[in-house]
Amino acid sequence: MPERFVEVAVPLPVTGTFTYSVPEPLEDAATLGVRVLVPFGNRKVTGFVVGVADSAEVERVKPIIDVLDVEPVVDANMIELTRWIGDYYLASWGEVLRTALPPGINMESRRFARITDEGRETLESGDGGMTERRRRILEVLAERDEASLGIVNREAGIPRGGSADVMALRSAGYVELVERVRQPRVEEVTEGIVRLAVSPTDAEGEASMLEKRAPKQAGALRELAAAEDGVLTTAELAARGFATTVAARLVERGLVERDERTRDRVSTGFEGWALREEGPLKPEQARALELIHARLETKEFGVVLLHGVTGSGKTRVYVEAVEAARAAGRGAIVLVPEIALTPQMVQRMRAQFEGEVAVVHSGLSLGERYDTWRAIRDGRFQIVVGPRSAVFAPVHDLGVIIVDEEHEGTYKQGESPRYHARDVAAMRAKLEGSVVILGTATPSLESYLNARDGKFDLVELPERIDSGPLPEVEIVDMRELTPVDSEGSFSGALRDAVKETLEEGKQVILFLNRRGYASFIQCMDCGHSERCDDCNVSMTYHSTDRSMRCHYCGKTGRAPDRCPECNSRNLRFGAPGTQRVELAVRELFPEAVVERMDQDTTGRQGAHWRILKDFAEGKTDILLGTQMIAKGLDFPGVGLVGVVAADVGLNLPDFRSGERTFQLLTQVAGRTGRGDERGKVLVQTYLPDHYTIAMARAQAFGPFFERETEERKGLGLGYPPFSRLVSIIVRGRDEQAVMKSAARLADFLDRGADQMADPAPEVLGPAPAPIERIKGVYRWQVLVRGRGGSARALVAAALKQEKALSLPSTVQLAVDVDPMDLL
Repeated sequence: MPERFVEVAVPLPVTGTFTYSVPEPLEDAATLGVRVLVPFGNRKVTGFVVGVADSAEVERVKPIIDVLDVEPVVDANMIELTRWIGDYYLASWGEVLRTALPPGINMESRRFARITDEGRETLESGDGGMTERRRRILEVLAERDEASLGIVNREAGIPRGGSADVMALRSAGYVELVERVRQPRVEEVTEGIVRLAVSPTDAEGEASMLEKRAPKQAGALRELAAAEDGVLTTAELAARGFATTVAARLVERGLVERDERTRDRVSTGFEGWALREEGPLKPEQARALELIHARLETKEFGVVLLHGVTGSGKTRVYVEAVEAARAAGRGAIVLVPEIALTPQMVQRMRAQFEGEVAVVHSGLSLGERYDTWRAIRDGRFQIVVGPRSAVFAPVHDLGVIIVDEEHEGTYKQGESPRYHARDVAAMRAKLEGSVVILGTATPSLESYLNARDGKFDLVELPERIDSGPLPEVEIVDMRELTPVDSEGSFSGALRDAVKETLEEGKQVILFLNRRGYASFIQCMDCGHSERCDDCNVSMTYHSTDRSMRCHYCGKTGRAPDRCPECNSRNLRFGAPGTQRVELAVRELFPEAVVERMDQDTTGRQGAHWRILKDFAEGKTDILLGTQMIAKGLDFPGVGLVGVVAADVGLNLPDFRSGERTFQLLTQVAGRTGRGDERGKVLVQTYLPDHYTIAMARAQAFGPFFERETEERKGLGLGYPPFSRLVSIIVRGRDEQAVMKSAARLADFLDRGADQMADPAPEVLGPAPAPIERIKGVYRWQVLVRGRGGSARALVAAALKQEKALSLPSTVQLAVDVDPMDLL
């Protein structure tokens, strides 16, 4: 019988796949799409079978150790999709496959070190002539039975290079290494159940006979008879006052059976709140649905850009599109940009498709994510709602993928693999013959240009669903105004508008895209400001616990009462954050019920839902928050939106800063005026004449698109959407090594670009990244800009010549194809 081989992708930052042989007992199980445990170097890791063959192109092949799945965890379409993501985004195929599956299900081995008797004797005697670093390692191991190499290095105070010292100690016989396979962090969980072994009628008869001599057994029988399918868990019986001994006696009488079943941790979202009734479809909505119906009937791939002003009924089109997919027996995925928007979208979908909707997002426990993924794979749910990662949900016969607020940068993953969920949705739809709907009031320039060029179908919804006017927008020039509150946040105009709105019995949304109390604390005498020791950024002051926090590495410290440099008490706070504005709101409007919604207040599971539900039900008068309240929310009781500081982000060193500011201001303005009356928006700014502010005030996307594209087109090869970018961050703890490596990389890329056809890609840099140091790691940036796929091709070719680059092992490259920002 010929030997079988498999191609395996491993979830490590490596290029390509690896060939393994399949032992004969595992041949039937080692099929396409299953996970396998394989030897990799000096450890064992979980890999994914992405190919099966009867021969190998390499001579020395190791066998797989085990097959971890009874059935494939990814199908052929998902294998092809993840291969494309790895190729396009220059990421490891195995890392992409790991991202596509619920976290915590993989196995891997770790090496542990333990001190030998000889090592202990040498340490105690002080002999051996070893270095101080190696002596510290032995001291750490002498205090414990064994420790992982990471713990050894950390406790011995060795930032890098400690593994070589451990190996030297091993060679000397002072240390021995053991390997342990770490089991998955999440698996199926079972629970005990008790099931009736007789009919409910017979159970009632038996209970009557037991009532006097064994009342507990009689009561348990009646509870089981009344339960669905005659089944209760042992925990449910215990909660009703029946001990396990009661069930045991009933088992002895032959009246019940004990068993186990898999406990369900599936997430279907929280209960919602009352929805508004919707009228008949408008002509523009009907036209969008005609396009979608036509493609669903023919299983023809297509992308529809649904560009509608805020409140124009885009969500209604989403629901009708999912209805069309379900009528055709196909499934749907609905992507939302923020976990905060999940409850409202889930509510809309569940109202129409009760029992068919599952929810996936990072706020769920590992067990909930695993069970929900398994339930979707098993066909229990045909509709999935969630943020970015939901694009990988194993929905059967996928008919439609909806990307709500398609312009949002949160659809781009910030770590490898750095995919964009909007583009992955398009590729998945192409592979599965599905329709993609990109919905937004403020399209990304890339999507709108694709629609204008005919690559996407474009449907415009120019009016609100009730034909009401867009909100009135007033610009408040803050340059010569004195704030009316002690925290320095409110102009008189904003204070008066909030007061008037509350007196009319309406609600207020206040938006500020900066959390914390103040962006920094600065000494007015010597100019010193607290900065993070590990990151090249100011520490943000948080008033709730009087702490200074770095929003990049999470480091915290006590806020100073005096300047640590000159001992002065003359300290001032920098630009206000949401905590500081909350204090101002409570000072100015002490009778109002105020809620703050930002990363600091939504850490607990369900916090988003609770805050939004209270606001929807009118329990909250003023909702203050960051960008998570700026889009997608539909509350008819809102009469005023106040933008506390419109300039946040406008002057960042990033070519998309104007686009993002326009989108945020337009979106947050759209949260008002969704009831019977026209809403109002007040925008406080120090840049009232900036074209982004002026066009956001008019909600004039067309003119903004023309102005912004002209700006980007005129810069050399242009910036997206007229060119493609690849950002490479060269990073490491040794600043000189990082600088030299960045220069070597840029020179290597320059020489490669010289050999390419015109217009050749352009290499920009190297230069320090805008944030030069994060978590103690220095960062330099090299940008490659080119037309078509030339920039990506140049970087891909360079990465394949890793040996020619000769970068030190202490330096890493973070490659971002089509970056959403350059910070």
